[in-house]
Amino acid sequence: MPEIPTLRPGKGRSLAGLILTAAALVSLFVVGYVHAHKEVTLVVDGSSRVVGTLKGTVAGLLEQEKVELAEGDLVVPAPDTELRQGMTVTVRRAVPVTVEAGGSTWTTKTAQETVGEALADLGIKVGPLDKVTPGLTEPVRPDQVIKVVKVEEKLQTRQEPIPYSVQRREDGDLPRGQTRVIQAGQEGLKLRQVRAIFEDGRLVKEEVVEEKVVRQPVTEIVAVGTLGTISRGGREYRYTRVLDMVATAYCPQDEGGNFTALGLPARRGVVAVDPRVIPLGTKLYVDGYGPAVAGDTGGAIKGMRIDLFVDSCNEAINFGRRRVKVYILKER
Repeated sequence: MPEIPTLRPGKGRSLAGLILTAAALVSLFVVGYVHAHKEVTLVVDGSSRVVGTLKGTVAGLLEQEKVELAEGDLVVPAPDTELRQGMTVTVRRAVPVTVEAGGSTWTTKTAQETVGEALADLGIKVGPLDKVTPGLTEPVRPDQVIKVVKVEEKLQTRQEPIPYSVQRREDGDLPRGQTRVIQAGQEGLKLRQVRAIFEDGRLVKEEVVEEKVVRQPVTEIVAVGTLGTISRGGREYRYTRVLDMVATAYCPQDEGGNFTALGLPARRGVVAVDPRVIPLGTKLYVDGYGPAVAGDTGGAIKGMRIDLFVDSCNEAINFGRRRVKVYILKER
């Protein structure tokens, strides 16, 4: 407050003049005081009050009100802001928080009100896919753990082979145990567009967005040899298949007539079969019997059964019924 000078009547001055001068000085003082005095609202730690001040800046107000600032405390508006009548000055105290982001963990202080504001103040950018716990709009609390997981989404195009299948075909001209590639197989090719999701650089999920076949696979065809050989009685027979069957012998006196279903005379070497298993006319070799031809059928001959024509009924009785191996012979 300016000091008011003492008025003393002097030479050449009248009392009235001195009074007028004093009044003018008082008026100037009052006008200056009114102009300098302001009422502002001060909010500290959520507690609000109205204070009067002649200070010109926010910093002066805080000094007047003995509000001391610690590291990380936030003043709004800034301390160098000029005070104005009716202004609100807010002081938010910084609280300790732990931040987990980018694979690191550290403790800091923040005076921001929300998690999102605190992260922005710390220079941590949050992308639209990032996961933040607690949420960005949640209030900051003392000793809070704020976790940020960086989430990236990448579209990747991959080439993937399509395996080819293998088809095996029996080949009676190829010795048993041998194979021959008739048609080489070839892998196909497909393009697969995949959305890969990474969290903090670690792949956590993949999902197929689109899949397109650009080349179909070619089936590999392999011939499998079925041609086998057996040596019987000093002679070699070539066969394409061997069957395990139940054989019964029959003789000329048995029912069935003198001619077979194929029109052949009933004699040794002509056997009865089920045509669904062995086609009529097929050349055979029956172990324990000898070479034969499938030339007859019979009502009781079903499935893996075979009847063998023999020269006499005694031979038929001696042969009886037994299991035999029947070789399907290769036609020369």
